[in-house]
Amino acid sequence: MEEEETTTTEETVFEETEEKDTTRFKVGDVEFIIVDHDTLPAGQKKSKSDNWEMYVDKNDLTYWTGFDIGINMLMDWNKTFNSLQSPHLQFDPANSFSFSFNFLEQRIRIIKDHFGIVTGLGFTNSRYGFKDPYMRLGATNDATFGVIDSSLVSGFSKNQLRVNYFNVPLLFNINFSKNPRKNFHIAFGAIGSVRMNSNMKYKYEVLGGETKNKEKGRYNLNAFNAQATARVGFRNFGIFANYSFLPLFEKDKSEVAYPVTFGASWHF
Repeated sequence: MEEEETTTTEETVFEETEEKDTTRFKVGDVEFIIVDHDTLPAGQKKSKSDNWEMYVDKNDLTYWTGFDIGINMLMDWNKTFNSLQSPHLQFDPANSFSFSFNFLEQRIRIIKDHFGIVTGLGFTNSRYGFKDPYMRLGATNDATFGVIDSSLVSGFSKNQLRVNYFNVPLLFNINFSKNPRKNFHIAFGAIGSVRMNSNMKYKYEVLGGETKNKEKGRYNLNAFNAQATARVGFRNFGIFANYSFLPLFEKDKSEVAYPVTFGASWHF
């Protein structure tokens, strides 16, 4: 008699229950338990924004590193614009600007992530373009002045003072949200700077084409700068205003002029 072959099929049973954030199911005699700490509605996939706190680094809520660009203007002793008399302080705002690269930041928490002190490092290239196309910048040990270059046929297409600074900020930072995607932030404080170098950039027409040259010099510029700053932003974009407590040129070597910068910031 032939033996009757018996085939046994193991039945797979899924039993899904929801106990708070726990799902259980069985495959044969084996029971699996899945604990989900962030339960979502059926069919919805988990995204980074659904559990953003897991991905936030403490410096995600610090807004110093990045890139700043702004327009440079000058104020006189009475804190007014457009009243400076010296020829070498007549700058064109359309050709006077600064850009900064801020490459290091550190925040000290005061009250969780909402309040803190921020410091870091940065670099600024600040430029001032003359209104008069025939103006050169001159300086002696005792004075800084403008000189009209009458040898030029059509004037300079560029006559711009450029000053490079190394910066260290000390800012009080306020965050209105702990979520970087929704955060409106404010910072105010001071930026201390040391002048690294400076030069005049000239570009003009000569017989046969255009030429340009760069004249390095100190021009009696202040070796240091100290600015009050106010900065407002949402997420990684912001606007700022800087006002210098120290004049652009050294005391008694030029008419007193205080730099002011208004601009925008992009943070990373």
